[in-house]
Amino acid sequence: MVTIREVVTKRDAMRFIKVPWLVYKGDPYWVPPLIFDMKNTLARPLGRKATHPFFEFGEAAFFIAERDGIAVGRIDAHINHKHDEHHKVRDGFFGFFECIDDEEAARALFAKAEEWCRARGATRMVGPMNFTIYDEIGILVDGFDNEPKQPIVLEVYNPRYYIDLLAKAGYVKDIDWLSFLITQEVRIPEIVVKIRKRLVSKGFVFRCINMKRVEQEVDSIKDVINTAWSENWGHVDYTDAQFAAIVEALKLIVDPRFVFIVEKDGKAVACSITLPNINPSIKKMNGRLFPFGWWHFLRSKKNADGLRTFLFGVRQDYRNRGIDAVLILDTINNAIAAGHSWSSCSIIVENNVKMIQPVIDWGGKEIKRYRIFTKGL
Repeated sequence: MVTIREVVTKRDAMRFIKVPWLVYKGDPYWVPPLIFDMKNTLARPLGRKATHPFFEFGEAAFFIAERDGIAVGRIDAHINHKHDEHHKVRDGFFGFFECIDDEEAARALFAKAEEWCRARGATRMVGPMNFTIYDEIGILVDGFDNEPKQPIVLEVYNPRYYIDLLAKAGYVKDIDWLSFLITQEVRIPEIVVKIRKRLVSKGFVFRCINMKRVEQEVDSIKDVINTAWSENWGHVDYTDAQFAAIVEALKLIVDPRFVFIVEKDGKAVACSITLPNINPSIKKMNGRLFPFGWWHFLRSKKNADGLRTFLFGVRQDYRNRGIDAVLILDTINNAIAAGHSWSSCSIIVENNVKMIQPVIDWGGKEIKRYRIFTKGL
């Protein structure tokens, strides 16, 4: 028999955190999450003040599925008040979903999350999102056998049977997000080099981030992203706290050679952030910084086996000038110079044709597809 327990104690929180180690036992591609990061997410059940920026504008509850006293699955349910206000909806969300191949346990988890959100006025469920559209999202539904099989930094990974568990619980596709792989075989059109020269002659400045004034640089990047993504599916502006949390998390791994800002008359009009794929090193940490995790983490940039373009945006009033193509060009050139043989452009929402088409035209290949599901309440 399956029972559902809400996470309210420190013991509950640690059991919630450890569920993936049961689900992925023996999986050669799974990259364990960092336990200290999950403890930050579950600060309240752990008896600490919530510091995760989501709780400035959202509320959440966490649940564990137990069979014969053993935790076999987990889920969170949350309400994002900023999302509801921005999109004029009443949505409930689920995230942090992990479960063994047990339909009864999965159904019970989803039912509990739905009940929690329905009680707070939600009219549909959306997910998975951990917690917002710009955190880890979706279920891997296609590309399991494509290289790289191990998930790339900040991308999700899950067993194939999750697709069936969601379908049997009544969830259907809402929208897909795509990952494209670019290798050294990329075809760089000569016209892009000419476009770069023309833009520079007109006063556009293409440069890498200045880590000595990172706070000011980050403010410019946040402003570009919030403006450039305003029409994207599910977009809600980053708060200062959200972006600050991202910056703190990325400071130790970011390589300034792959972070670009484009300026015109001293104003940032576009940006691109590409991260080294540190997941091979993170996997060796097995979720822990101590006793040897720090050693793997500090070597992670050096041992990165590829790249991932994580943030990319051009202000609407500066589009259709080739700035996006030049950013891709500069990223590729710097990546090749640094010895990287591949980069992932991800994740891109499937209806963003203006971003997808140039990647395909240059030889990028779709390698992964991640799905956000929905269900009416």
